[in-house]
Amino acid sequence: MSRFAALFNPNLPPKVWLLQLGVLINFFGNGLVAPFLVIYLHFGRGLPFAVAGSAVALGGFTAVTSGLVAGALADRIGPRNTLAAAMTLNAVAYLLYTQVTTPLQAFAVGTLVGVGTGSYGPSSQMLIASMVSPEGRRAAFAQNRVSSVAGLGLGGVVGGFLAAGGLPGYLRILELDAVTFLAFAAVVLLLPSGRSASGAAARGSYRAVLADRPFLRLVATNLAMVSAGIAPMFWLLPAYAKGQLHIGEAVIGAIYSANTLTVVVAQLPLARLTRGVNPMRALRTGALIWVGCWLACLAAGAAFSLVLAVLVVGLAAIAYAIGECLYSSTMLPTATLLAPDHLRGRYLGAMGLAWQGGFFIGPTLGGAILGAFPPALPAACALGCLVAAGTTVAAGRTFAADARLHPVRAAS
Repeated sequence: MSRFAALFNPNLPPKVWLLQLGVLINFFGNGLVAPFLVIYLHFGRGLPFAVAGSAVALGGFTAVTSGLVAGALADRIGPRNTLAAAMTLNAVAYLLYTQVTTPLQAFAVGTLVGVGTGSYGPSSQMLIASMVSPEGRRAAFAQNRVSSVAGLGLGGVVGGFLAAGGLPGYLRILELDAVTFLAFAAVVLLLPSGRSASGAAARGSYRAVLADRPFLRLVATNLAMVSAGIAPMFWLLPAYAKGQLHIGEAVIGAIYSANTLTVVVAQLPLARLTRGVNPMRALRTGALIWVGCWLACLAAGAAFSLVLAVLVVGLAAIAYAIGECLYSSTMLPTATLLAPDHLRGRYLGAMGLAWQGGFFIGPTLGGAILGAFPPALPAACALGCLVAAGTTVAAGRTFAADARLHPVRAAS
């Protein structure tokens, strides 16, 4: 195999590839529904946009708590069983969405969805980490990112065709999403339990996580990067491009397709090329790339032509994907290596809390800025990403000297 082709080969064991098949199926279902859920509740069931949006968002609040519970549960009964139960619960929840006709029902189902969604992260990440060596986790998490992004993209395309059929189409995509959750659960049950052989998991608690200062600094870095970088990119940049730069929806869709394609193509090579690199340096580089991208979007507001604005934002979105790849191939592998085996679920639950918190803080603050003075949004996000880059310096100082190159737990 040539050196170039080797960049795209993560060299994963068959059981990890089986899990990646499940991830692809699962995220295909997510892609079917995610862009159209609020539309379904409004146009298909007659709920006001505010109610529909709030019902869907409620799952985010539930996910914060359920992620912490799932982390502890994964330590006790194993991530495989926790993940299979969560996906089965999500299948039930999305089937219940087909029966929603009132605001109360929408809020109840949204809450239920959050339980399964919040449980997915810690349990799936712990399962991946249990099936590969520490040296292979960077490639495994990188491939997981590729599988999820590819599934979302394919699901979005199919969902768009089905949703064009109105209420029957909306119901069809909800039913298909439930099938993909059950299929994923079935795949997961074919895998090893992933449970630690140590009996210490039953005696562990989140107090041990809170006492780990190096890890808490990594959590803070994660919160900063998600709040200022990842969440605003997905939720707020389209609104900024539409309202401030007057870029149409079709072009915005094309820009995000370019971002997705870049992630799919670049994720595995970047994971291999950055192997052995200081993890905090990789995260800092990603955050600084995002700073430049947000500043480019700010400059696009002063462009004298729409074509130039589209070009600048498009190039920024492609560059942004490089930062996303650095984040995806570094953050979780570092977290799993800092975590003791018997507490890995709880550690990943804390990382999930930072992720969910970032998706609450970023859109909330960014949405307020966008509503008050749109040009300030990219400036604020650039500043936030610069702060995130600064947190990597503080986090890196807490690791042992060898951990700066190979992220292992610092000696006590």
